[in-house]
Amino acid sequence: MIKKNKKPGSLTLKLSVIAITLAMGTLLSSSAQASTLYFDFNKNTIGATANASVFLFGANGQTATVSNLAGFSQNVVLGVDGFFNLSIANLYQQSGTGVQNTGFQVVSPNPIAGYFVNRAGFSTDMTYLFDSAALGNNYVVASQGGGFGEGSQVMVHATQDNTAITLTPKGGAPINVTLQAGETYKYAGGATDLTGSFVSSDKPVAVFGGHECAQVPVGTAFCDNLLEQMIPTSKLSTTYALAASQGAALAATQSDLVRVIATADNTQVKVNGVVVATLAAGGVHEFSLANNTGAKVEASAPVMVAQYLKGGQGQNTDPAMALVPGSDTWLSSYRLATPSGTQDFVFDYASLVINTTDLVSLLLDGASVDTSSFTLIAGTPYSRGNVTLPNGLFTLSASNPFLVMLGGGSNADSYFTFGGSTFAPGISEPPPPPPNGVPEPASLALLGIGLAGLAASRRKAVK
Repeated sequence: MIKKNKKPGSLTLKLSVIAITLAMGTLLSSSAQASTLYFDFNKNTIGATANASVFLFGANGQTATVSNLAGFSQNVVLGVDGFFNLSIANLYQQSGTGVQNTGFQVVSPNPIAGYFVNRAGFSTDMTYLFDSAALGNNYVVASQGGGFGEGSQVMVHATQDNTAITLTPKGGAPINVTLQAGETYKYAGGATDLTGSFVSSDKPVAVFGGHECAQVPVGTAFCDNLLEQMIPTSKLSTTYALAASQGAALAATQSDLVRVIATADNTQVKVNGVVVATLAAGGVHEFSLANNTGAKVEASAPVMVAQYLKGGQGQNTDPAMALVPGSDTWLSSYRLATPSGTQDFVFDYASLVINTTDLVSLLLDGASVDTSSFTLIAGTPYSRGNVTLPNGLFTLSASNPFLVMLGGGSNADSYFTFGGSTFAPGISEPPPPPPNGVPEPASLALLGIGLAGLAASRRKAVK
């Protein structure tokens, strides 16, 4: 009798294993394929009419839908170069303080990457956009004080209905708001620097920091729009390596501004191995990063590091703001794009930090990169330098993970942002597999269901 039932049991086992494998494959494949990006943009009308765009890039013929609650909805198809530049009308700029319905989402059935460019004459910045999987519930904010117009800005974009958020402006009382999916709470701080403000929510949100027209540093001639999507505190690091931008060579002070923002009390900060500050939560340590140099930042608790281009005194650069991914979140291959067409800049570049031994492996679109101008970052195994980039899509790769920061400049104008990370890879190299091959919780749950079904099948076969 047992021999008689052994064969069906064996067949049941095989079928169950196949079913589990297929189901897990479907789950992982579907979760890895679909992409949803979000963006909001603050007012940018100092000096000229704004000319905003969202740049989407991926595969030839890939589709996406860009929409918001204010009635905007457009289907796009990426061209043969895997690229699409969609203009966004000025009426969707977010002004003042309160709940707005003009935040956007981009939905594609396949992996897609994008930037949002908030551009006006002599006043531009660009932010890399995160897929929904990279969003979180807790954030600290980077911005800037002084400047002109509505000044410092924070935007909190809800991705689910009935999302309770708390915005605690630097030096102010907490503000509690409940948002529906697609709504944004926009806060204008004026001349007050909102850097070090905190956002918390009971459901994942997308958070943006910025400024209508900031002077960097405050009081420097020539202001510029700032905009950057904030990194959740859960994705921040304790160790960072930095490279001075190409724009630093054109700034009046021949340097960039760097800000280290604490997420916890009693955070000790080191720059190039020297203790420079002990910060309370929301506290800021700032320093200048001289042209043609780099730096190492270490902290006793996770911190956010923001790097700013300074005023260019009418040169081909001006203020811009970017967040820097921690050194434990770098990728070894980046598939990215630079602004082109109507949004073209005079020059585009990547500021890189790379292990010195990997310089010989650095490739741009498969061709070796001339790294003869790269310089060592003292006290580290890294070198830093700037690489001129082509218009449109490109690939940067090396033997091991390295940092890519993207920048560009035109007449008294600029942008600066980062090029991706393990938590927000876009269409670049995917994040590494889970440690020790441990699957995600959803996969574990599916496996548990499958094993439970397998056990029931085996009990049935033995009867």
